[in-house]
Amino acid sequence: MFLLPDQYFETPISTLLVEVSKGRIPFDHRLIRVLLGRQDETALAIAQTKPDDWRFDITAELIDLSRAMRDARVLPFLMKQLEDDPDETVFDAFRVLGQASIQPLLDAYPRAKEPVKEEILFALAALGIQDERVQKLLTEGGDEFAQSLYRDGGTSEEFDIFADTDKEGLPIVNALSVAERFELLESSSEDYRILAAASLFHEDYTPAQETALLDRAKSDSSEHVRAHCWQALDNSTGKAEIADEMIARLKDTSRSDLERSGLLVGLSALTERSEVRDAVQELYGKPETRLKALEAMWRSLNPDFAEYFPEHLDDANKEIRRVALRGIGAQGLTSELSKVRALLKDEDLREDALFAYALAIPGKDSPAFLRSLLKKIETEAGGFSEEEEEIVRTALDERLRAAGKPPIFQQ
Repeated sequence: MFLLPDQYFETPISTLLVEVSKGRIPFDHRLIRVLLGRQDETALAIAQTKPDDWRFDITAELIDLSRAMRDARVLPFLMKQLEDDPDETVFDAFRVLGQASIQPLLDAYPRAKEPVKEEILFALAALGIQDERVQKLLTEGGDEFAQSLYRDGGTSEEFDIFADTDKEGLPIVNALSVAERFELLESSSEDYRILAAASLFHEDYTPAQETALLDRAKSDSSEHVRAHCWQALDNSTGKAEIADEMIARLKDTSRSDLERSGLLVGLSALTERSEVRDAVQELYGKPETRLKALEAMWRSLNPDFAEYFPEHLDDANKEIRRVALRGIGAQGLTSELSKVRALLKDEDLREDALFAYALAIPGKDSPAFLRSLLKKIETEAGGFSEEEEEIVRTALDERLRAAGKPPIFQQ
Protein backbone atom coordinates (compact mmCIF):
# COMPACT_ATOMS: atom_id res chain seq x y z
CA MET A 1 0.00 0.00 0.00
CA PHE A 2 1.23 3.51 -0.77
CA LEU A 3 2.43 5.41 2.27
CA LEU A 4 0.77 8.69 3.24
CA PRO A 5 2.61 11.47 5.12
CA ASP A 6 1.10 10.56 8.49
CA GLN A 7 2.65 7.09 8.11
CA TYR A 8 6.19 8.37 7.52
CA PHE A 9 6.93 8.60 11.23
CA GLU A 10 6.35 4.87 11.71
CA THR A 11 8.32 3.76 8.64
CA PRO A 12 12.08 2.96 8.59
CA ILE A 13 14.04 5.71 6.85
CA SER A 14 15.71 3.21 4.52
CA THR A 15 12.25 2.15 3.34
CA LEU A 16 11.21 5.77 2.81
CA LEU A 17 14.26 6.40 0.62
CA VAL A 18 13.58 3.32 -1.49
CA GLU A 19 9.95 4.42 -1.89
CA VAL A 20 11.16 7.83 -3.10
CA SER A 21 13.47 6.14 -5.60
CA LYS A 22 10.52 4.16 -6.95
CA GLY A 23 8.37 7.27 -7.36
CA ARG A 24 5.87 5.94 -4.84
CA ILE A 25 6.20 8.84 -2.40
CA PRO A 26 7.18 12.45 -3.23
CA PHE A 27 10.36 14.13 -2.02
CA ASP A 28 8.51 17.14 -0.62
CA HIS A 29 8.54 19.32 2.50
CA ARG A 30 6.53 16.80 4.50
CA LEU A 31 9.04 14.01 3.89
CA ILE A 32 12.09 16.23 4.32
CA ARG A 33 10.90 17.32 7.77
CA VAL A 34 10.61 13.68 8.81
CA LEU A 35 14.05 12.84 7.43
CA LEU A 36 15.71 15.80 9.16
CA GLY A 37 13.78 15.15 12.36
CA ARG A 38 15.19 11.62 12.45
CA GLN A 39 18.72 12.64 11.52
CA ASP A 40 20.57 9.74 13.17
CA GLU A 41 18.60 7.19 11.19
CA THR A 42 18.68 9.27 7.98
CA ALA A 43 22.47 9.75 8.04
CA LEU A 44 23.04 6.02 8.46
CA ALA A 45 20.51 5.18 5.72
CA ILE A 46 22.26 7.54 3.30
CA ALA A 47 25.68 6.02 4.13
CA GLN A 48 24.31 2.51 3.52
CA THR A 49 22.13 3.32 0.52
CA LYS A 50 21.98 0.73 -2.27
CA PRO A 51 21.33 2.23 -5.71
CA ASP A 52 20.56 -1.27 -7.01
CA ASP A 53 17.27 -0.99 -5.08
CA TRP A 54 16.33 2.23 -6.89
CA ARG A 55 14.00 2.54 -9.85
CA PHE A 56 15.50 5.92 -10.79
CA ASP A 57 18.35 8.04 -9.49
CA ILE A 58 17.82 9.95 -6.23
CA THR A 59 21.47 10.91 -5.80
CA ALA A 60 20.67 14.65 -6.03
CA GLU A 61 18.09 14.36 -3.24
CA LEU A 62 20.55 12.50 -0.99
CA ILE A 63 23.27 15.08 -1.63
CA ASP A 64 20.82 17.83 -0.69
CA LEU A 65 19.98 15.97 2.52
CA SER A 66 23.70 15.61 3.26
CA ARG A 67 24.21 19.34 2.83
CA ALA A 68 21.23 20.14 5.04
CA MET A 69 22.17 17.75 7.87
CA ARG A 70 25.91 18.54 8.13
CA ASP A 71 26.42 15.04 9.57
CA ALA A 72 29.81 13.33 9.10
CA ARG A 73 28.15 9.92 8.97
CA VAL A 74 27.17 10.57 5.33
CA LEU A 75 30.83 10.73 4.26
CA PRO A 76 30.88 7.16 2.82
CA PHE A 77 28.08 8.19 0.46
CA LEU A 78 29.85 11.41 -0.55
CA MET A 79 33.14 9.57 -1.11
CA LYS A 80 31.33 7.26 -3.51
CA GLN A 81 30.08 10.29 -5.46
CA LEU A 82 33.65 11.34 -6.23
CA GLU A 83 33.87 8.22 -8.42
CA ASP A 84 30.67 9.05 -10.30
CA ASP A 85 31.24 12.33 -12.14
CA PRO A 86 30.55 14.67 -9.20
CA ASP A 87 29.07 18.13 -9.68
CA GLU A 88 29.41 21.27 -7.58
CA THR A 89 26.80 20.11 -5.04
CA VAL A 90 29.04 17.20 -3.98
CA PHE A 91 31.90 19.56 -3.19
CA ASP A 92 29.45 21.82 -1.35
CA ALA A 93 28.44 18.82 0.78
CA PHE A 94 32.08 18.12 1.68
CA ARG A 95 32.57 21.81 2.40
CA VAL A 96 29.74 22.05 4.93
CA LEU A 97 31.21 19.07 6.80
CA GLY A 98 34.47 20.98 7.06
CA GLN A 99 37.21 19.43 9.18
CA ALA A 100 35.50 16.04 9.29
CA SER A 101 36.03 15.69 5.52
CA ILE A 102 39.82 16.01 5.54
CA GLN A 103 40.96 12.65 6.90
CA PRO A 104 38.63 10.45 4.77
CA LEU A 105 39.73 12.34 1.65
CA LEU A 106 43.43 12.06 2.55
CA ASP A 107 43.03 8.34 3.29
CA ALA A 108 41.30 7.71 -0.03
CA TYR A 109 43.81 9.58 -2.18
CA PRO A 110 46.65 6.97 -2.30
CA ARG A 111 44.23 4.17 -3.26
CA ALA A 112 42.31 6.16 -5.86
CA LYS A 113 42.75 5.91 -9.59
CA GLU A 114 42.74 8.76 -12.06
CA PRO A 115 40.59 10.81 -12.53
CA VAL A 116 39.24 10.22 -9.00
CA LYS A 117 42.53 11.52 -7.58
CA GLU A 118 41.83 14.86 -9.26
CA GLU A 119 38.36 14.99 -7.74
CA ILE A 120 39.76 14.29 -4.27
CA LEU A 121 42.30 17.09 -4.69
CA PHE A 122 39.56 19.45 -5.80
CA ALA A 123 37.37 18.44 -2.83
CA LEU A 124 40.25 19.08 -0.42
CA ALA A 125 41.01 22.45 -1.99
CA ALA A 126 37.35 23.46 -1.92
CA LEU A 127 37.15 22.90 1.85
CA GLY A 128 38.96 26.18 2.43
CA ILE A 129 40.72 24.77 5.51
CA GLN A 130 44.44 25.47 5.98
CA ASP A 131 46.18 22.17 6.66
CA GLU A 132 49.82 21.26 5.99
CA ARG A 133 48.90 17.78 4.71
CA VAL A 134 46.44 19.23 2.22
CA GLN A 135 48.90 21.90 1.07
CA LYS A 136 51.63 19.27 0.54
CA LEU A 137 49.33 17.03 -1.47
CA LEU A 138 48.10 19.90 -3.64
CA THR A 139 51.66 21.02 -4.33
CA GLU A 140 52.68 17.51 -5.33
CA GLY A 141 49.57 17.15 -7.47
CA GLY A 142 50.51 20.19 -9.52
CA ASP A 143 46.93 21.24 -10.32
CA GLU A 144 47.13 25.04 -10.58
CA PHE A 145 43.37 25.51 -10.37
CA ALA A 146 43.10 23.43 -7.19
CA GLN A 147 46.06 25.26 -5.64
CA SER A 148 44.48 28.62 -6.49
CA LEU A 149 41.18 27.51 -4.98
CA TYR A 150 42.98 26.41 -1.82
CA ARG A 151 44.84 29.71 -1.51
CA ASP A 152 41.64 31.72 -1.93
CA GLY A 153 39.88 29.75 0.81
CA GLY A 154 36.35 28.42 0.68
CA THR A 155 33.10 29.56 2.17
CA SER A 156 29.92 27.58 2.68
CA GLU A 157 26.94 29.28 1.13
CA GLU A 158 23.63 29.11 2.94
CA PHE A 159 21.61 26.17 1.68
CA ASP A 160 17.87 25.85 2.03
CA ILE A 161 16.72 22.36 1.11
CA PHE A 162 13.09 23.52 1.12
CA ALA A 163 13.64 26.25 -1.48
CA ASP A 164 13.49 24.06 -4.59
CA THR A 165 11.10 21.31 -3.46
CA ASP A 166 7.31 21.13 -3.45
CA LYS A 167 5.43 21.74 -0.24
CA GLU A 168 3.08 18.86 -1.00
CA GLY A 169 4.05 16.60 -3.88
CA LEU A 170 2.49 13.53 -5.42
CA PRO A 171 3.88 10.14 -6.44
CA ILE A 172 5.59 10.12 -9.83
CA VAL A 173 2.84 8.24 -11.59
CA ASN A 174 4.73 7.76 -14.88
CA ALA A 175 7.33 5.77 -12.96
CA LEU A 176 4.72 3.33 -11.66
CA SER A 177 3.59 0.09 -13.23
CA VAL A 178 -0.08 -0.34 -14.09
CA ALA A 179 -0.42 -2.69 -11.10
CA GLU A 180 1.02 0.00 -8.82
CA ARG A 181 -1.40 2.56 -10.22
CA PHE A 182 -4.29 0.29 -9.34
CA GLU A 183 -2.80 -0.01 -5.87
CA LEU A 184 -2.65 3.79 -5.72
CA LEU A 185 -6.32 3.87 -6.75
CA GLU A 186 -7.14 2.24 -3.40
CA SER A 187 -5.50 5.05 -1.41
CA SER A 188 -7.45 6.95 1.23
CA SER A 189 -6.09 10.16 -0.33
CA GLU A 190 -8.43 11.66 -2.94
CA ASP A 191 -5.48 13.37 -4.65
CA TYR A 192 -3.70 10.03 -5.01
CA ARG A 193 -6.81 8.34 -6.40
CA ILE A 194 -7.34 11.15 -8.92
CA LEU A 195 -3.71 10.84 -10.02
CA ALA A 196 -4.01 7.07 -10.43
CA ALA A 197 -7.33 7.16 -12.28
CA ALA A 198 -6.15 9.88 -14.69
CA SER A 199 -2.99 7.89 -15.46
CA LEU A 200 -4.97 4.78 -16.45
CA PHE A 201 -6.57 6.47 -19.46
CA HIS A 202 -5.68 4.52 -22.62
CA GLU A 203 -3.75 1.88 -20.66
CA ASP A 204 -4.11 -1.87 -21.04
CA TYR A 205 -5.18 -3.80 -17.96
CA THR A 206 -6.36 -7.24 -16.95
CA PRO A 207 -10.02 -8.30 -16.61
CA ALA A 208 -9.67 -8.16 -12.82
CA GLN A 209 -8.29 -4.62 -13.05
CA GLU A 210 -11.09 -3.65 -15.41
CA THR A 211 -13.62 -4.85 -12.82
CA ALA A 212 -11.83 -2.88 -10.10
CA LEU A 213 -11.86 0.25 -12.26
CA LEU A 214 -15.56 -0.14 -13.02
CA ASP A 215 -16.35 -0.65 -9.33
CA ARG A 216 -14.36 2.46 -8.43
CA ALA A 217 -16.10 4.46 -11.17
CA LYS A 218 -19.48 3.52 -9.73
CA SER A 219 -18.69 3.92 -6.06
CA ASP A 220 -15.91 6.41 -5.32
CA SER A 221 -16.93 9.30 -3.09
CA SER A 222 -15.10 11.81 -5.33
CA GLU A 223 -16.72 12.95 -8.56
CA HIS A 224 -13.23 13.74 -9.89
CA VAL A 225 -12.13 10.15 -9.35
CA ARG A 226 -15.33 8.79 -10.86
CA ALA A 227 -14.93 11.01 -13.93
CA HIS A 228 -11.36 9.82 -14.54
CA CYS A 229 -12.30 6.17 -13.97
CA TRP A 230 -15.11 6.37 -16.53
CA GLN A 231 -12.72 8.00 -18.97
CA ALA A 232 -10.15 5.25 -18.36
CA LEU A 233 -12.71 2.63 -19.38
CA ASP A 234 -12.55 3.83 -23.00
CA ASN A 235 -10.95 0.57 -24.16
CA SER A 236 -13.74 -1.44 -22.52
CA THR A 237 -16.72 0.04 -24.35
CA GLY A 238 -16.66 -2.81 -26.83
CA LYS A 239 -18.33 -4.84 -24.09
CA ALA A 240 -22.06 -4.20 -24.29
CA GLU A 241 -22.68 -4.40 -20.55
CA ILE A 242 -20.04 -1.76 -19.80
CA ALA A 243 -21.11 0.50 -22.66
CA ASP A 244 -24.78 0.31 -21.62
CA GLU A 245 -23.88 1.09 -18.00
CA MET A 246 -21.89 4.13 -19.07
CA ILE A 247 -24.54 5.39 -21.48
CA ALA A 248 -27.23 5.10 -18.82
CA ARG A 249 -25.16 7.25 -16.49
CA LEU A 250 -24.31 9.69 -19.28
CA LYS A 251 -28.04 10.22 -19.90
CA ASP A 252 -28.66 10.82 -16.18
CA THR A 253 -28.66 14.62 -16.00
CA SER A 254 -28.83 14.51 -12.20
CA ARG A 255 -25.14 13.57 -12.29
CA SER A 256 -22.58 16.35 -12.33
CA ASP A 257 -21.31 17.68 -15.63
CA LEU A 258 -17.82 16.74 -14.46
CA GLU A 259 -18.69 13.05 -14.15
CA ARG A 260 -20.72 13.09 -17.38
CA SER A 261 -17.75 14.66 -19.20
CA GLY A 262 -15.54 11.77 -18.10
CA LEU A 263 -18.21 9.35 -19.30
CA LEU A 264 -18.42 11.15 -22.64
CA VAL A 265 -14.68 10.90 -23.33
CA GLY A 266 -14.75 7.25 -22.28
CA LEU A 267 -17.56 6.66 -24.78
CA SER A 268 -15.93 8.61 -27.63
CA ALA A 269 -15.65 5.48 -29.80
CA LEU A 270 -19.45 5.13 -29.73
CA THR A 271 -20.55 8.48 -31.17
CA GLU A 272 -22.63 6.63 -33.75
CA ARG A 273 -25.08 5.96 -30.93
CA SER A 274 -27.64 8.73 -30.64
CA GLU A 275 -27.39 8.95 -26.84
CA VAL A 276 -23.66 9.68 -27.05
CA ARG A 277 -24.04 12.07 -29.98
CA ASP A 278 -26.77 14.00 -28.12
CA ALA A 279 -24.53 14.30 -25.07
CA VAL A 280 -21.66 15.57 -27.24
CA GLN A 281 -23.88 18.37 -28.54
CA GLU A 282 -25.26 19.17 -25.08
CA LEU A 283 -21.87 19.37 -23.35
CA TYR A 284 -20.29 21.22 -26.28
CA GLY A 285 -22.95 23.89 -25.80
CA LYS A 286 -21.76 24.61 -22.25
CA PRO A 287 -18.57 26.68 -21.98
CA GLU A 288 -17.44 24.77 -18.87
CA THR A 289 -17.66 21.37 -20.61
CA ARG A 290 -16.80 22.35 -24.19
CA LEU A 291 -13.21 21.20 -23.84
CA LYS A 292 -14.20 17.64 -22.91
CA ALA A 293 -16.85 17.55 -25.66
CA LEU A 294 -14.22 18.54 -28.23
CA GLU A 295 -11.87 15.92 -26.82
CA ALA A 296 -14.56 13.29 -27.30
CA MET A 297 -15.05 14.55 -30.86
CA TRP A 298 -11.42 14.23 -31.89
CA ARG A 299 -10.95 10.88 -30.18
CA SER A 300 -14.03 9.55 -31.97
CA LEU A 301 -12.39 10.03 -35.41
CA ASN A 302 -15.93 10.60 -36.60
CA PRO A 303 -15.82 12.79 -39.74
CA ASP A 304 -19.17 14.31 -38.78
CA PHE A 305 -17.31 16.42 -36.21
CA ALA A 306 -14.58 17.71 -38.55
CA GLU A 307 -16.19 21.12 -38.96
CA TYR A 308 -15.93 21.93 -35.25
CA PHE A 309 -12.16 22.07 -34.95
CA PRO A 310 -11.03 24.90 -37.28
CA GLU A 311 -13.15 27.53 -35.55
CA HIS A 312 -11.35 26.86 -32.25
CA LEU A 313 -7.78 27.40 -33.49
CA ASP A 314 -8.04 30.99 -32.20
CA ASP A 315 -9.95 30.16 -29.02
CA ALA A 316 -9.02 32.18 -25.93
CA ASN A 317 -8.68 28.91 -24.01
CA LYS A 318 -5.31 27.45 -24.93
CA GLU A 319 -6.36 23.93 -23.92
CA ILE A 320 -9.23 24.11 -26.40
CA ARG A 321 -6.76 25.20 -29.06
CA ARG A 322 -4.66 22.12 -28.26
CA VAL A 323 -7.68 19.84 -28.72
CA ALA A 324 -8.61 21.65 -31.94
CA LEU A 325 -5.13 20.90 -33.29
CA ARG A 326 -5.54 17.24 -32.38
CA GLY A 327 -8.86 17.14 -34.18
CA ILE A 328 -7.43 18.79 -37.30
CA GLY A 329 -4.61 16.25 -37.36
CA ALA A 330 -6.87 13.26 -36.72
CA GLN A 331 -9.30 14.35 -39.43
CA GLY A 332 -6.52 15.18 -41.89
CA LEU A 333 -7.88 18.67 -42.56
CA THR A 334 -5.41 19.82 -45.21
CA SER A 335 -7.33 23.08 -45.63
CA GLU A 336 -6.02 24.15 -42.20
CA LEU A 337 -2.35 23.31 -42.76
CA SER A 338 -1.24 26.93 -43.21
CA LYS A 339 -2.73 27.85 -39.83
CA VAL A 340 -1.19 24.79 -38.21
CA ARG A 341 2.20 25.63 -39.74
CA ALA A 342 1.97 29.15 -38.32
CA LEU A 343 1.47 27.70 -34.84
CA LEU A 344 4.86 25.98 -35.06
CA LYS A 345 6.20 29.37 -33.92
CA ASP A 346 4.02 29.35 -30.80
CA GLU A 347 6.18 27.85 -28.02
CA ASP A 348 3.13 26.84 -25.99
CA LEU A 349 1.41 25.05 -28.88
CA ARG A 350 4.39 23.99 -30.98
CA GLU A 351 4.36 20.31 -29.94
CA ASP A 352 0.60 20.00 -30.56
CA ALA A 353 1.01 21.75 -33.93
CA LEU A 354 3.83 19.38 -34.90
CA PHE A 355 1.67 16.38 -34.10
CA ALA A 356 -1.27 17.76 -36.08
CA TYR A 357 0.91 18.80 -39.01
CA ALA A 358 2.53 15.35 -39.25
CA LEU A 359 -0.91 13.71 -39.31
CA ALA A 360 -2.63 16.08 -41.74
CA ILE A 361 0.01 16.76 -44.36
CA PRO A 362 -1.02 14.86 -47.52
CA GLY A 363 0.97 12.00 -49.03
CA LYS A 364 1.27 8.23 -49.25
CA ASP A 365 1.31 6.34 -45.98
CA SER A 366 4.36 4.32 -46.95
CA PRO A 367 7.58 3.92 -44.93
CA ALA A 368 9.68 5.60 -47.63
CA PHE A 369 7.43 8.63 -47.92
CA LEU A 370 7.06 9.08 -44.16
CA ARG A 371 10.83 8.92 -43.62
CA SER A 372 11.27 11.74 -46.13
CA LEU A 373 8.32 13.58 -44.57
CA LEU A 374 10.06 13.48 -41.19
CA LYS A 375 13.02 15.35 -42.67
CA LYS A 376 10.76 17.81 -44.47
CA ILE A 377 8.85 18.67 -41.28
CA GLU A 378 12.12 19.09 -39.40
CA THR A 379 13.29 21.61 -41.99
CA GLU A 380 10.00 23.53 -41.93
CA ALA A 381 10.01 23.56 -38.13
CA GLY A 382 13.54 24.97 -37.98
CA GLY A 383 14.90 21.81 -36.39
CA PHE A 384 13.66 19.47 -33.64
CA SER A 385 14.45 18.98 -30.03
CA GLU A 386 14.70 15.32 -29.01
CA GLU A 387 11.15 15.42 -27.61
CA GLU A 388 9.75 17.13 -30.69
CA GLU A 389 11.27 14.53 -32.99
CA GLU A 390 9.69 11.78 -30.89
CA ILE A 391 6.29 13.50 -31.17
CA VAL A 392 6.51 13.66 -34.97
CA ARG A 393 7.71 10.06 -35.19
CA THR A 394 4.73 8.97 -33.06
CA ALA A 395 2.32 10.84 -35.34
CA LEU A 396 3.81 9.29 -38.46
CA ASP A 397 3.56 5.83 -36.93
CA GLU A 398 -0.10 6.56 -36.18
CA ARG A 399 -0.63 7.15 -39.89
CA LEU A 400 0.82 3.74 -40.64
CA ARG A 401 -1.29 2.03 -38.01
CA ALA A 402 -4.42 3.71 -39.38
CA ALA A 403 -3.47 2.32 -42.80
CA GLY A 404 -3.11 -1.17 -41.33
CA LYS A 405 0.69 -1.14 -41.56
CA PRO A 406 3.33 -1.73 -38.86
CA PRO A 407 5.08 1.33 -37.37
CA ILE A 408 8.59 2.12 -38.51
CA PHE A 409 9.82 4.56 -35.85
CA GLN A 410 8.64 2.80 -32.67
CA GLN A 411 8.84 -0.89 -31.95
